[in-house]
Amino acid sequence: MKGLFVVFAILVATLGASPSFAADQRNVTVVNGTGYGIKFLGFNNPGDNDWSENELGGVLANGGNIYVKFNTSDKGCKWNFKIEWADPGYPGVLWQNIDLCSIDEITLKYDRDTDKTTAIVK
Repeated sequence: MKGLFVVFAILVATLGASPSFAADQRNVTVVNGTGYGIKFLGFNNPGDNDWSENELGGVLANGGNIYVKFNTSDKGCKWNFKIEWADPGYPGVLWQNIDLCSIDEITLKYDRDTDKTTAIVK
């Protein structure tokens, strides 16, 4: 019985260290540092133009953040992501071919003087 417990403990330790049980390397925290609310945040594989899946359950306020978890059936490290502003009448912003496997956080910034929205990755 003692030997069976040791085998079980080794099996649990091995499975716990397996990559399939670890956090997906594409999971990312998105921080809104734009000064404005964001009503839509979507991620797509390059070449996919269907932006129907919104990661937000409401408006992501300035200063807020959201942790985006990827499904294990999703493939690849390079992803496009898009935001749409909560204020109507302003065009959305799209970033392409971002390597999510090499970053943990995306901080969005808006520069009113240049009218540019940037994504700072860490």
